[in-house]
Amino acid sequence: MKKIILFLVAVSVVSPAYSLAFSLNKLQVSDFNAKTAVVPAPSAPVKAETQVSQDLVNKFNQIKNDIWRLESDTTWLRNDINRLEAEARSIEQGSQNAFFSNDLRSMARSMSDWSNRAQRLSMSVKQLLPLAVKDKKLNDLARDIQWDARDLYNRFQFDIQNAAQQLEWTVRRIDTDLVGYDAQWQASDISSQARDLQWKTRDLQWDVQTLVSKTQP
Repeated sequence: MKKIILFLVAVSVVSPAYSLAFSLNKLQVSDFNAKTAVVPAPSAPVKAETQVSQDLVNKFNQIKNDIWRLESDTTWLRNDINRLEAEARSIEQGSQNAFFSNDLRSMARSMSDWSNRAQRLSMSVKQLLPLAVKDKKLNDLARDIQWDARDLYNRFQFDIQNAAQQLEWTVRRIDTDLVGYDAQWQASDISSQARDLQWKTRDLQWDVQTLVSKTQP
């Protein structure tokens, strides 16, 4: 009987201790799981795409077409200047041309028209700069404009300016009695305006480069 009582006392002591150990172990496991639980990262905000108006696209296209047209027309301008220089050489060699002086005046007026066209193009590009936004389509158009603007600048730098300079040098060698009293002045004016056009197209090219940068996505 005494042994039975001792056995019951031992069981009553061990059971609470085992229950307490089991509860602590369960608590520690739960705490570990809570610590290792992955906290979901906040989702990144969706970047809204810039909507480009069709009107702005049309303005880019218009500039592109105008620069391309001006560059294409330089072929006729160079041919006209070369024709005048050939006529001047013929006069230098003894030929007569009663209309040469008038042709020089007409070319000088034409160069003024060219200067105005280049100036209008330059202003149009400058007006686009504050409107430009980062957009692939606009950037593609801006790069096309850059290509045409580079060709235009090269035309005036290497073709038109050289042709006008040759014309001026040839006319200066001829007696004014043969070509008219103001022929040298007109030839000098043509050459000066050709240099001015080169500077205008150079500035235009720089503005177009800025346009490309501002539209780069």
